[in-house]
Amino acid sequence: MRDQQADNESSRPHILAFDLIRVLIVAFVVGVHTLANGGGKVTLPLGAFSTVFHTSRELFFLLTAFVLTYNYGRRRQVRWRTFWRRRYRLVLPAYVAWSLIYYLADGGRLDPISAAALAFGRDLLTGSARYHLYFLLVTMQVYLVFPLLRWLLQKTAGHHLALLVTAGVYELALTFAIQQHEVTTGLIGAWLRKPNPVLLSYLLYVIAGAIGAWHFDRFVAFTRRHAVGACGAFLVGVGAGVGTYFAEVAFGGQGPAAASAVFQPVVVVESLLIGWALFALGLHWVSSGARYQRLVSAGADSSFGIFLAHPLVLQGVLALAGATGVLAAVRRAPSVLELVALLGIGLPLVYCASGALVFVARRTPLSLVLTGRQMARRGGRPTSKPATGPSVTIPAGHIPSGHPERSIHA
Repeated sequence: MRDQQADNESSRPHILAFDLIRVLIVAFVVGVHTLANGGGKVTLPLGAFSTVFHTSRELFFLLTAFVLTYNYGRRRQVRWRTFWRRRYRLVLPAYVAWSLIYYLADGGRLDPISAAALAFGRDLLTGSARYHLYFLLVTMQVYLVFPLLRWLLQKTAGHHLALLVTAGVYELALTFAIQQHEVTTGLIGAWLRKPNPVLLSYLLYVIAGAIGAWHFDRFVAFTRRHAVGACGAFLVGVGAGVGTYFAEVAFGGQGPAAASAVFQPVVVVESLLIGWALFALGLHWVSSGARYQRLVSAGADSSFGIFLAHPLVLQGVLALAGATGVLAAVRRAPSVLELVALLGIGLPLVYCASGALVFVARRTPLSLVLTGRQMARRGGRPTSKPATGPSVTIPAGHIPSGHPERSIHA
């Protein structure tokens, strides 16, 4: 009880701007998976949109590290066993449950039990039960090493720019090595062939998010002063990603699928610039009155569940579209019409249907397992009484919330 009280007393206010950012990043995630699974052959326009949407992976890790550091980075004391217990209680059951769901959805058999246990165990260790579950595996690695990250930030105080630059050089070198197949043998070769579920593949984004949160007030003030520059950064980031993509297709000998892959060196620059632009957009949204706040906050509160469930919903939508001939028609259509169908109809359909599924799940005893959230009462409130923290003065445009757990999942 004393551990929980101490944890709650030092909780910081919820940042409303993050609600909008979460909703947008999840839309990127649903978009890239809708394009990858709903489209036929990766056409030139489809690959261009995928290049932008693929930054959702890096943006998620930026946000995860930012939120953790914002909440825990500067606390005088952190009881790490309490920290890990609370974090893993929200993520680990959902990871196991959804790994099993996707194992069964893909036709995995439970008989014989020994073969099923071996296959399912392999899925758990590698995050490969479905193409998005690696994120939970890496998130749990972030939780595990967060005390070390916090120590690093403390020890490098005054030199965080150098730390950020070093991490950037590392990430660029890593993505180049992955693209060029620089190492193909041993443990490093195995890692470079399958970098998705390994935290070392995303160090820059974890460090960048942590540094941004460590200097939170200065970062907010800087972003407000340079809001126009942040808009330009978005255009530069998208332009760099898409421009490099077209150059790789035209002159680099890569097809649209390979040129739009995640671990392209340009994604490093693209993700950081888009991430800053989204942060500026969130601040502006709050400062201008936070229109549709209840809807956006409800979407943010459901974002983790939507992330978990949307591939299952997408699988069902594609199965129905395939059985009715709609999917074949979409894939035969000119590439522009295919994009319109997938992004204008498929993306909203999968997003909203996943949100509806989460809404229902939140009101069942399985809420914690299926959505990573406590069971909600009528009106959407969690059944457990939220702990209220002290009043904290934060920069204009940020609205405090009494429920610190709302900032746990990116």
